[in-house]
Amino acid sequence: MMLSWMAAGAGYAQMLPIQLGQNAISPLPGLRENRSTPQANARITEARAVELARQQFTGNILRISLIGEGDNQLYQIRMENEGKVFTVFVHVATGRVSGGT
Repeated sequence: MMLSWMAAGAGYAQMLPIQLGQNAISPLPGLRENRSTPQANARITEARAVELARQQFTGNILRISLIGEGDNQLYQIRMENEGKVFTVFVHVATGRVSGGT
């Protein structure tokens, strides 16, 4: 069964056919849903690394650098608190925080 509705524009009306049960926003065949597919190369951003470091350590950020290669990349974050300078590491792939001494 076909239904039609009126679409007005520029001073005229046009009849557009719509089938019952048709989902106007259905995905194209063969396309994958991005939200349910984890990214193979997902990385923590510098801003997120700073957030994660600040959740565990109080202090001012002095410098942030990317060190290491491949699966062993880390953000090296130099922080200062009350005159004490320390280093925090945040794993780029996992967001795991270490260091702080």
